[in-house]
Amino acid sequence: MMQLQLFKTLESAKRGKKERSGIYGWHSYYAGYSEKFVASAIDYLNLNSDHLLLDPWNGSGTTGVVASNFGISSLGLDINPVMNIFSAAKSRYLLSQKPILYQLSHEICQTYSQMISEGNPLTEDPLLELMPASVCQGIRLLHLSIEASQYPDYPLSSTLVQFIPISNHPTSNPFQSFFHAALFIITRQLMGWQKSSNPTWFKANSSQLYSDYGLEQIRDKFRTTIQGMVADLETYQNKNQSQVFHLPITMDSREIALSDNSIDGIITSPPYLTRIDYAISTKPELLILRDSTYLRQLREKMMGTPVIVDKTIQINPIWGKFCGRLLENILNHPSKASASYYFHTQTQYFQDVEKSLQEIIRVLKPKCKALIVVQSSYFKEHEIPLSEIYVEMIQNLGSYSQVIKREPVRGHLASINSKSNQYKRNKVYYEDVVLLEK
Repeated sequence: MMQLQLFKTLESAKRGKKERSGIYGWHSYYAGYSEKFVASAIDYLNLNSDHLLLDPWNGSGTTGVVASNFGISSLGLDINPVMNIFSAAKSRYLLSQKPILYQLSHEICQTYSQMISEGNPLTEDPLLELMPASVCQGIRLLHLSIEASQYPDYPLSSTLVQFIPISNHPTSNPFQSFFHAALFIITRQLMGWQKSSNPTWFKANSSQLYSDYGLEQIRDKFRTTIQGMVADLETYQNKNQSQVFHLPITMDSREIALSDNSIDGIITSPPYLTRIDYAISTKPELLILRDSTYLRQLREKMMGTPVIVDKTIQINPIWGKFCGRLLENILNHPSKASASYYFHTQTQYFQDVEKSLQEIIRVLKPKCKALIVVQSSYFKEHEIPLSEIYVEMIQNLGSYSQVIKREPVRGHLASINSKSNQYKRNKVYYEDVVLLEK
């Protein structure tokens, strides 16, 4: 382990109860960090309303939500359209447009009722894998009703527009995103989904509470959910900030379509090397928006995917000595599938890290900084010192880097596997903040 110079100006990235309810309760996102961390990171980076902030792994949008409360413009990139929808649905702009929001809600429900009266038959639907046919029909008709509505344009600020090739990368309209988010919320409830120890697993609810829900009841539940979401926004959002600041974009961190030297600061947390299947964790929502083929393709594109995509990737010296030593240990490990599976998924991950860091460095302005939250893990008895690997890789790519904050992690996801202790007991995990300065 490299020697650390620890800074005390950054708050903990660990979420409290507040970040698990209200607007953050709309989607149970495993990998989020705390509002107070983002607020302290904004202060650490000396960002103000003249600056443009980027989160290249936007997730559920905490970076943008907090930045908006400081009046700071921000872009949030995520390859998963579901996460961009939840992020856009939290826009404070919606609070200034409540009459339009409620009018659109009424129109969507009217369209839904008309579709019921026309007797739209339920054809083959991938959602049938997850829920009864009666519930599936209601969810699908609501989705069609949301898609059929006309939404006001989102008045993007000129600060954001000049950097974004909108025609090539979809942005999320906050009105439509709000209704999609409401649909996603009731879908989880109606399908009987329950939280489990692994955030990508789907645990069926043995209760038949919703299996006999009629189409009118589903519509009424949709309305009630919208009312609750508006109340959540009103409770959270800083009403003194009236401008439009945050823009979620469906974009890959490995191919950031932004101008060179255009970003004043970055606050983010990439996927960890813990085999979390981020695409599968949003399976119901993705099957509403697209189909099974898209879900499979997204799984293969996601950074940190547990799916082997390319077996030709070899250890790259630019990844650094920590990474090279780890990958050699995995390749030569006697355990089952170490060389045939784990080596390939991890070389994929580090190649993706390299590409993403190259893009982060490219879009940052000279002398500007990024704060990157990462977490250590283990492969069998071998520690995966992710922060040290990021530091070495950033330095090898020509920028300055060091770990500036470290916290021990309790309840690490790896503890789900009871067999993990057979190789090494009393493992210690860390969540670190890596500083990158261009």
